[in-house]
Amino acid sequence: IIIILWPIVVTQIIVFYDSATKKPIQFFSIDSKIRSRLPQLIRIGFITFFYAFIISSILSSQMQSIVEQANSDSREIDVKIFFNILLKLFIFMLPLFAATWFAPMITVFKKEVIWKSLKSSIAGIIMYIVPLTMTWISLLIGFAFAVYGVQTVLSLFGLSENILTILSTIIIFSLTSLYISALFIFQYLSYKEIFKL
Repeated sequence: IIIILWPIVVTQIIVFYDSATKKPIQFFSIDSKIRSRLPQLIRIGFITFFYAFIISSILSSQMQSIVEQANSDSREIDVKIFFNILLKLFIFMLPLFAATWFAPMITVFKKEVIWKSLKSSIAGIIMYIVPLTMTWISLLIGFAFAVYGVQTVLSLFGLSENILTILSTIIIFSLTSLYISALFIFQYLSYKEIFKL
């Protein structure tokens, strides 16, 4: 559900970011600009879901090996395998990122049909491929190092299995929230600069 609804969420966030007036945020209230484009946004969400499902199925065995390493007695993760999976994930997900990065905003603010929105998004990415890719990679590497660092530091304390699981879950969810927030900010700023919101 989260994956399917993300285009609605990101456009709603951008409407709040770009609002000229300091109107209060009303949760569960969708902006009128977005409401008229809901079917198109949900279709973009379904495209994202099915593509991500296919990629996760391809990489599931390798991701499972990382989970098994993290849950083993030594709790040591092979850095080479970890970054190899991240690299594969990045390469496989790049076409999806390119097609959907700007597509929800183009669909809502430019009122384009889905396929034209996806093509325009790819065109925008290609035009600014170097700065966009460098920013994506920097954010991803920063997140990966933060997660790996947390797992490493927590393993040094010799905590019990339950406490280790609770602490690592809380910290990793917090890091994930920060990472997603940074991606939303980056998405807003890049769309604003490239498509002149």
